[in-house]
Amino acid sequence: MVAADVAAVEAIERDGFINPYPPNTFMAQLALPHARVTVAERAGTIVGFCNYWLLADELQLLAIGTHRGHRRTGVAQALFAHMGQAAAAVGAATALLEVRADNHGAIALYQRYGFVELAVRRGYYSDGQDAVVMKAVLPWLDNVT
Repeated sequence: MVAADVAAVEAIERDGFINPYPPNTFMAQLALPHARVTVAERAGTIVGFCNYWLLADELQLLAIGTHRGHRRTGVAQALFAHMGQAAAAVGAATALLEVRADNHGAIALYQRYGFVELAVRRGYYSDGQDAVVMKAVLPWLDNVT
């Protein structure tokens, strides 16, 4: 992602997330050495993104989103492949994430990549919803079912 992509990424996130990040969060990610925001494009239009951190031997997935009109078309799969390659390049062995407990679609997607539940953080989100903490062993493309 470059600065010119931020508005499109923020729009996808606002449309697809109940509690989107505050404005300028993605712009701030560009300045962090461990942060990565990658966009997926089709015909020059941003149709998805992933925001993750590479810290020591771990990938921390912060957000992954696909434009409503491009869901179930392989965008998320391509983003997961990209993250897996980036993680392998730095020797990351595990991936962690938090997901809303009521986001059954996202949980199912993560389970396809080998994520398993580690814990529940009660009242984690601003609306009181719990977060499920999930972990996967890398490389996760070997885990896809």
